[in-house]
Amino acid sequence: MGLEAILWDMDGTLVDTERVVWDVMQSAFDEVLGMRMDEALFENLLGQSERDFFKTVGKKFKLTDVQIEQVRELFHSDYVPALANVPPLPGAVEAVRASHAQTKIALVTGSTTRQALAVLDALGLKLLFQHIISCDVYDKGKPHPEPYRKAAKKLNVKPEKCIAIEDSPAGIASAKAAGMKVVAVREGNKGKADISDAHLELPTLREFDLKQISKALGL
Repeated sequence: MGLEAILWDMDGTLVDTERVVWDVMQSAFDEVLGMRMDEALFENLLGQSERDFFKTVGKKFKLTDVQIEQVRELFHSDYVPALANVPPLPGAVEAVRASHAQTKIALVTGSTTRQALAVLDALGLKLLFQHIISCDVYDKGKPHPEPYRKAAKKLNVKPEKCIAIEDSPAGIASAKAAGMKVVAVREGNKGKADISDAHLELPTLREFDLKQISKALGL
Protein backbone atom coordinates (compact mmCIF):
# COMPACT_ATOMS: atom_id res chain seq x y z
CA MET A 1 0.00 0.00 0.00
CA GLY A 2 1.47 3.37 -1.05
CA LEU A 3 -0.47 5.26 1.61
CA GLU A 4 1.72 7.17 4.06
CA ALA A 5 -0.80 9.05 6.25
CA ILE A 6 -4.43 9.82 7.01
CA LEU A 7 -5.20 13.44 7.84
CA TRP A 8 -8.41 14.01 9.74
CA ASP A 9 -10.59 17.10 9.82
CA MET A 10 -12.45 17.48 13.13
CA ASP A 11 -15.56 19.67 13.12
CA GLY A 12 -18.29 18.04 11.05
CA THR A 13 -16.12 15.01 10.36
CA LEU A 14 -15.40 13.48 13.77
CA VAL A 15 -17.92 15.45 15.83
CA ASP A 16 -21.05 17.45 15.06
CA THR A 17 -20.10 20.78 16.60
CA GLU A 18 -22.20 22.95 14.27
CA ARG A 19 -25.18 23.40 16.61
CA VAL A 20 -22.95 23.93 19.65
CA VAL A 21 -20.90 26.58 17.82
CA TRP A 22 -24.10 28.25 16.62
CA ASP A 23 -25.69 28.41 20.08
CA VAL A 24 -22.55 29.60 21.87
CA MET A 25 -21.68 32.14 19.16
CA GLN A 26 -25.20 33.57 19.14
CA SER A 27 -25.08 33.93 22.92
CA ALA A 28 -21.74 35.76 22.71
CA PHE A 29 -22.98 38.08 19.93
CA ASP A 30 -26.14 38.84 21.88
CA GLU A 31 -24.37 39.53 25.17
CA VAL A 32 -21.53 41.65 23.74
CA LEU A 33 -23.18 43.33 20.75
CA GLY A 34 -26.92 43.02 21.40
CA MET A 35 -27.42 41.34 18.03
CA ARG A 36 -27.73 37.93 16.41
CA MET A 37 -25.91 36.48 13.40
CA ASP A 38 -27.79 35.40 10.28
CA GLU A 39 -27.83 31.59 10.07
CA ALA A 40 -27.17 31.60 6.32
CA LEU A 41 -23.98 33.63 6.88
CA PHE A 42 -22.93 31.26 9.64
CA GLU A 43 -23.39 28.21 7.42
CA ASN A 44 -21.39 29.84 4.61
CA LEU A 45 -18.47 30.27 7.00
CA LEU A 46 -18.39 26.64 8.15
CA GLY A 47 -15.06 25.02 7.35
CA GLN A 48 -13.08 28.22 7.84
CA SER A 49 -10.54 28.53 10.62
CA GLU A 50 -11.67 30.34 13.75
CA ARG A 51 -9.28 33.19 12.91
CA ASP A 52 -10.79 33.63 9.44
CA PHE A 53 -14.31 33.33 10.86
CA PHE A 54 -13.84 36.27 13.22
CA LYS A 55 -12.04 38.27 10.54
CA THR A 56 -14.98 37.80 8.16
CA VAL A 57 -17.73 38.63 10.67
CA GLY A 58 -15.71 41.61 11.89
CA LYS A 59 -15.71 43.07 8.39
CA LYS A 60 -19.34 42.10 7.76
CA PHE A 61 -20.66 43.87 10.87
CA LYS A 62 -17.98 46.61 10.99
CA LEU A 63 -16.81 45.54 14.43
CA THR A 64 -13.87 47.10 16.22
CA ASP A 65 -10.90 44.99 17.32
CA VAL A 66 -12.08 45.40 20.92
CA GLN A 67 -15.57 44.12 20.08
CA ILE A 68 -14.18 41.14 18.16
CA GLU A 69 -11.92 40.22 21.07
CA GLN A 70 -14.80 40.51 23.56
CA VAL A 71 -16.94 38.15 21.47
CA ARG A 72 -14.01 35.78 21.01
CA GLU A 73 -13.21 35.62 24.73
CA LEU A 74 -16.83 35.00 25.72
CA PHE A 75 -17.18 32.37 23.00
CA HIS A 76 -14.05 30.54 24.21
CA SER A 77 -15.11 30.60 27.86
CA ASP A 78 -18.38 28.83 27.05
CA TYR A 79 -17.40 26.71 24.04
CA VAL A 80 -14.47 24.68 25.36
CA PRO A 81 -16.42 23.24 28.35
CA ALA A 82 -19.33 22.43 26.01
CA LEU A 83 -17.04 20.33 23.80
CA ALA A 84 -16.70 17.70 26.51
CA ASN A 85 -20.33 16.73 25.86
CA VAL A 86 -20.32 16.70 22.04
CA PRO A 87 -20.86 13.12 20.83
CA PRO A 88 -18.82 11.59 18.00
CA LEU A 89 -20.42 11.21 14.61
CA PRO A 90 -21.35 7.63 13.63
CA GLY A 91 -18.29 5.44 13.19
CA ALA A 92 -15.82 8.26 13.92
CA VAL A 93 -14.03 6.78 16.93
CA GLU A 94 -13.72 3.36 15.31
CA ALA A 95 -12.46 4.88 12.04
CA VAL A 96 -9.75 6.90 13.77
CA ARG A 97 -8.60 3.86 15.75
CA ALA A 98 -8.53 1.75 12.59
CA SER A 99 -6.49 4.35 10.70
CA HIS A 100 -4.05 4.73 13.59
CA ALA A 101 -3.47 0.98 13.59
CA GLN A 102 -2.45 1.06 9.92
CA THR A 103 -0.63 4.34 9.23
CA LYS A 104 0.42 7.75 10.54
CA ILE A 105 -2.42 10.12 11.41
CA ALA A 106 -2.72 13.83 12.17
CA LEU A 107 -5.57 16.22 12.90
CA VAL A 108 -5.97 19.22 10.58
CA THR A 109 -8.54 21.60 12.02
CA GLY A 110 -9.75 25.17 11.87
CA SER A 111 -10.32 25.06 15.62
CA THR A 112 -7.74 26.08 18.21
CA THR A 113 -5.39 23.56 19.81
CA ARG A 114 -7.25 23.94 23.10
CA GLN A 115 -10.57 23.14 21.43
CA ALA A 116 -9.12 20.20 19.53
CA LEU A 117 -7.60 18.71 22.67
CA ALA A 118 -10.92 19.07 24.50
CA VAL A 119 -12.69 17.08 21.76
CA LEU A 120 -10.01 14.39 21.43
CA ASP A 121 -9.79 13.97 25.18
CA ALA A 122 -13.56 13.54 25.44
CA LEU A 123 -13.47 10.91 22.67
CA GLY A 124 -10.46 9.09 24.14
CA LEU A 125 -8.42 9.72 20.97
CA LYS A 126 -5.88 12.32 22.09
CA LEU A 127 -2.90 9.96 22.25
CA LEU A 128 -3.48 8.51 18.77
CA PHE A 129 -2.66 11.63 16.76
CA GLN A 130 1.00 12.32 16.09
CA HIS A 131 0.32 15.98 15.36
CA ILE A 132 -2.49 18.51 15.72
CA ILE A 133 -2.42 21.19 13.05
CA SER A 134 -4.77 23.84 14.45
CA CYS A 135 -5.41 27.46 13.49
CA ASP A 136 -2.84 28.39 16.14
CA VAL A 137 0.01 27.07 13.97
CA TYR A 138 -0.79 28.28 10.44
CA ASP A 139 -1.36 31.69 8.86
CA LYS A 140 -3.80 30.84 6.06
CA GLY A 141 -6.71 28.55 6.81
CA LYS A 142 -8.79 26.26 4.60
CA PRO A 143 -9.40 26.48 1.62
CA HIS A 144 -5.73 27.50 1.39
CA PRO A 145 -3.45 24.42 1.23
CA GLU A 146 -1.18 25.58 4.07
CA PRO A 147 -2.82 23.51 6.86
CA TYR A 148 -2.52 20.24 4.92
CA ARG A 149 0.95 21.03 3.61
CA LYS A 150 2.09 21.72 7.16
CA ALA A 151 0.62 18.41 8.34
CA ALA A 152 2.46 16.45 5.64
CA LYS A 153 5.70 18.20 6.51
CA LYS A 154 5.27 17.47 10.23
CA LEU A 155 4.63 13.79 9.49
CA ASN A 156 7.49 13.68 6.96
CA VAL A 157 5.22 12.21 4.27
CA LYS A 158 4.52 13.03 0.63
CA PRO A 159 1.23 14.91 0.11
CA GLU A 160 0.33 12.70 -2.85
CA LYS A 161 0.58 9.68 -0.53
CA CYS A 162 -1.93 11.14 1.95
CA ILE A 163 -5.70 10.87 2.27
CA ALA A 164 -7.63 13.71 3.89
CA ILE A 165 -10.98 12.99 5.51
CA GLU A 166 -13.23 16.04 5.22
CA ASP A 167 -16.82 17.27 5.22
CA SER A 168 -16.71 20.84 3.88
CA PRO A 169 -15.99 22.41 0.49
CA ALA A 170 -13.26 24.57 2.08
CA GLY A 171 -11.56 21.53 3.57
CA ILE A 172 -11.80 19.55 0.35
CA ALA A 173 -10.31 22.45 -1.62
CA SER A 174 -7.48 22.81 0.91
CA ALA A 175 -6.45 19.16 0.80
CA LYS A 176 -6.72 18.93 -2.99
CA ALA A 177 -4.64 22.09 -3.43
CA ALA A 178 -2.02 20.45 -1.19
CA GLY A 179 -1.90 17.52 -3.63
CA MET A 180 -3.81 14.98 -1.53
CA LYS A 181 -6.64 12.56 -2.18
CA VAL A 182 -9.84 13.49 -0.35
CA VAL A 183 -12.62 11.38 1.11
CA ALA A 184 -15.70 13.43 2.02
CA VAL A 185 -18.23 12.30 4.62
CA ARG A 186 -21.83 13.45 4.18
CA GLU A 187 -23.12 12.79 7.71
CA GLY A 188 -21.59 15.81 9.45
CA ASN A 189 -22.86 18.43 7.00
CA LYS A 190 -26.27 16.75 6.76
CA GLY A 191 -26.19 16.98 2.98
CA LYS A 192 -26.15 20.79 3.04
CA ALA A 193 -22.64 21.14 1.59
CA ASP A 194 -21.47 20.39 -1.94
CA ILE A 195 -18.74 17.77 -1.51
CA SER A 196 -18.70 16.61 -5.13
CA ASP A 197 -15.11 17.81 -5.60
CA ALA A 198 -13.85 15.04 -3.31
CA HIS A 199 -12.27 11.98 -4.90
CA LEU A 200 -14.56 9.68 -2.91
CA GLU A 201 -17.71 10.13 -0.81
CA LEU A 202 -18.95 8.16 2.19
CA PRO A 203 -22.41 8.43 3.79
CA THR A 204 -20.90 8.05 7.28
CA LEU A 205 -17.66 6.88 8.84
CA ARG A 206 -19.30 3.53 9.53
CA GLU A 207 -18.36 2.77 5.91
CA PHE A 208 -14.70 3.64 6.52
CA ASP A 209 -12.55 0.74 5.29
CA LEU A 210 -9.00 1.93 4.78
CA LYS A 211 -7.91 -0.92 2.52
CA GLN A 212 -10.89 -0.45 0.20
CA ILE A 213 -10.53 3.34 0.22
CA SER A 214 -6.80 3.14 -0.56
CA LYS A 215 -7.45 0.74 -3.41
CA ALA A 216 -10.18 2.97 -4.85
CA LEU A 217 -7.85 5.98 -4.71
CA GLY A 218 -4.88 4.13 -6.19
CA LEU A 219 -2.77 4.17 -3.04
